[in-house]
Amino acid sequence: FNTEVVEKCHLALPPHIREYLHKRGLSDAVIDEYKLGYGQFYRKPWITIPIKDIYGNYSFFKLRQDPAFGNDKITYPKGVEAQIYDWETLSNLNNDKLVICEGELDRLLLSSQMISAITSTHGAMTFKQEWAEKVRKSQKIYICFDKDEAGKKGSERVAQMVENGGSETYIITLPEEVGEHGDITDY
Repeated sequence: FNTEVVEKCHLALPPHIREYLHKRGLSDAVIDEYKLGYGQFYRKPWITIPIKDIYGNYSFFKLRQDPAFGNDKITYPKGVEAQIYDWETLSNLNNDKLVICEGELDRLLLSSQMISAITSTHGAMTFKQEWAEKVRKSQKIYICFDKDEAGKKGSERVAQMVENGGSETYIITLPEEVGEHGDITDY
C-alpha cells in the first residue's frame, strides 16, 4: 500500500461515482484533495478512501462498495487498526469548533461545507481514549453520530471521553426525518 496505489485509484474514479459523491454533497475540491478513487479489491468494485496515519503516511483504504453492487464497507488490507480520519484536521485546526461524526463520507461532506470534522475509520464504538487526548481542550466539540442504537451509544461514549479532557461537548441528535438509521448526509 503506497502513494502510487492511491493515485492510480484516484485517476480511475469513473464519472458515475463522482456523480454519486456529488449527490452525497461532496465537492470536486474535496474529492480531489482527499484522493477518493475507484478500484477492484476482493473481486468487487469499490470506492476507495485513502486513510493516513498520524504521521501523514497513507496506511490503508477504507472501501465502500460501488452503490450499483451493494453497500458493504471494509478495509484494504484487512485487519488494519482503526485510525482517526483525518489526523491533519486536528493538526491544522484554526477555529475552536470540531465535529466528531460517524463515517468517512459524512466527514468529507462536512469538509465540503468548510466544517472541521473527524471520524473513526471503524465505526461508532471504536473511538480511542488516546484520540480524545489529541483533541484540544479549549475546543467546543460537537458529536453527531448516526441515528441508531450504535450511534447513540458511541456518541455518549465519545462525549464522556472528550469531556474528561475538559472540552465543552455537545451531542447532536438528528431529527426523525432522517430515518431510523439516518446520518449527517441524510440530514
